[in-house]
Amino acid sequence: MLKKVPFFLLLIAAFFCLHGSVENYGYLDAIEVMWVGLIISGCIIALFLFIFLLTRKFVFAALITFFIALWYLFFGAMHDWIKSIAWLHFMQSYSVLLPLLLVANIAYILLLKRYLSFQPKLFFYLNVLLLVYCLIDVALILNKHFNNKNIAATTSSIVFETFRVTTKPNVYFIVLDGYAGYKTLQDSFDFKNDSFYSFLNQKSFNILPITSNYDFTFYSMASTLNMQYIQGDFENKIAYQNDIQQRFNEVRKASVFAAFKAMNYDIENYSFFDVNVKQGIYNHSNSFFPIHSFLLLNKIFHKRLLSYLGWMLHAGRFKIEWLTKKHIYKNDTYNNKALQMLQKSIKLDSVQPKLCYTHLLLPHEPYYKDSVGKYVTLSKDAMYNKALYVSYLKYTNSIMQSIVSHIVLRDSAAVIVIMSDHGFNVQSVRTYSPYTFDNIFAVRFPDKKSDTSINKLSNVNAFRYIFNSQFNQKMPYLKDSTIWVKEFY
Repeated sequence: MLKKVPFFLLLIAAFFCLHGSVENYGYLDAIEVMWVGLIISGCIIALFLFIFLLTRKFVFAALITFFIALWYLFFGAMHDWIKSIAWLHFMQSYSVLLPLLLVANIAYILLLKRYLSFQPKLFFYLNVLLLVYCLIDVALILNKHFNNKNIAATTSSIVFETFRVTTKPNVYFIVLDGYAGYKTLQDSFDFKNDSFYSFLNQKSFNILPITSNYDFTFYSMASTLNMQYIQGDFENKIAYQNDIQQRFNEVRKASVFAAFKAMNYDIENYSFFDVNVKQGIYNHSNSFFPIHSFLLLNKIFHKRLLSYLGWMLHAGRFKIEWLTKKHIYKNDTYNNKALQMLQKSIKLDSVQPKLCYTHLLLPHEPYYKDSVGKYVTLSKDAMYNKALYVSYLKYTNSIMQSIVSHIVLRDSAAVIVIMSDHGFNVQSVRTYSPYTFDNIFAVRFPDKKSDTSINKLSNVNAFRYIFNSQFNQKMPYLKDSTIWVKEFY
């Protein structure tokens, strides 16, 4: 059968999913992996039938289909490998790589047609090879499972003393992604954010000067929600995909959520992170980084090609409307959904106290709207436009004023926390800037008490401050510092 049946057409789909599962063990669900495998298998079979109808040669069609599926599925892995080899850098450009792939396909087909006796040997070899590869990956997955090599957070647990807690108000924790601090807006944008700060003061918020510890959302949130720094020397190393995946896991198992669980809080998650057993709003991918099944799909050819073509297909002269709505407006769709879920939560009375974590991609680029909420024309050049950023920030302020007013009216005894994960990335080419670490932190305690031992802090100490002020904890504060994370592109 190995000489007659092209099992390798299905085995390459199985190997793609199994190998991706080994690489991303602990971050994928079996069901979503199976769905990916079924879809890929269906596409490969359809391609095979199409080529067979054209050629009327069974073995020949199977071998051509395999080669196309091979480079299509593993294009991203191949491209990343080329980028990692210095003497192959000339090939990393799509204008070079794509013609080379076309030539390789033509050469492969011509060789198969010329050496007919080689076809059955290659047919048998591919069946055996893919079968062995799949069995190896199955063994690796079973080894990880039975040896309990589950992905474990590298953060250590924080001691939270529940016996000290006397009141359990609802807590609304709202993160504004990329919201710049007052000093940045004044110095770099010539904009004083006085009206919003005045509003917060009127609503009894305590506003503390704060800096983020990391310039990168995943690192900042993992550190903030675990109340400690990320383990590892990320000032001197590049953050790769596995490092960022680990940050997702650290958020999912964060000490802050464990503390609220220990107080019998219900945790509502309106973010793109997974929190405990609750999936984020983006259950497949987000605009920043692949999660769930998209971890498998982000390296296949059409995903990489769409990413490369980017604005040319989304908002340029060759704009495709449905691609624009799906990709360019993804953040806007996400923000609208998160806000709807938050507003619904505010309206509902809860039996037990709740922590409502909302992460808004506001005023993070793309800047979809002007200051009054009217959609603007998007362009690639506007990604770091300061005027558009300020306008979008003003729109963000209006949204937050509405949300805060709603919470105060419906749940006046609630704790409200408004903070940003980092400030504005000043330059389109990411380099170190102190403005990147200047962000906002405002908290409203129902009893207006606060820890007076500290008058400024950084994100890593934010929840230490909240727990000390409102939940009678005695947590020591960590020394503030900023760490510039350089991620791999």
